[in-house]
Amino acid sequence: MKLTYPKAPSNGVQTLRPALQAALQTQGFGVNRQFASAAPARISLSEAYRGYSLSLDDLNQGKGLKNARVGDWHYLVFSGGVSIADAQLAEVRGHVEFASLNHGNLASATVDALKQAEQSPQLKGKTVELRMLFVSALHLVAIWLHAAGEDVLIPIEPTPKELALTGLYSEAALLAQLKPAADQAKGRFDADTTGLLGS
Repeated sequence: MKLTYPKAPSNGVQTLRPALQAALQTQGFGVNRQFASAAPARISLSEAYRGYSLSLDDLNQGKGLKNARVGDWHYLVFSGGVSIADAQLAEVRGHVEFASLNHGNLASATVDALKQAEQSPQLKGKTVELRMLFVSALHLVAIWLHAAGEDVLIPIEPTPKELALTGLYSEAALLAQLKPAADQAKGRFDADTTGLLGS
């Protein structure tokens, strides 16, 4: 399996560098131990890839990946070859700005899913573009390996286990699995009169 990446913002890495350096100096509450102990000189970044999102309405209406909305740019942050964070840049009025730094399991789960994909006979010899799919209302995050005529999705943490287990899914299989939960969640949202759900 060969990974390809979209054309990244030319100043993406320069935009991230000060934010990463500030985060490394802070080393405050909520930062994982690997990130807190990382030396700035040993930090490296992956190629940039895009996040995409589908809403509950999309899933209820049977819309698929071709309707997914383009979101932030993602970079995996490594220290000494180990993934320690997921850094995000948002496009704002034609240029990129630092959006967030996720020290949780997102980066390591992404790397684990890619290793699983590399060992899959289904993807052997194929060229795929790395993407990430979010269905925020269901807490679903999936690695999206996009190729002409085929999309493979691998749910990762923090996706609830009862929603989907980590493994390779076709678009149709994963969306069919998500549909009942999406319909149930949409029913709760539609029945809510307080206006607090989803806030």
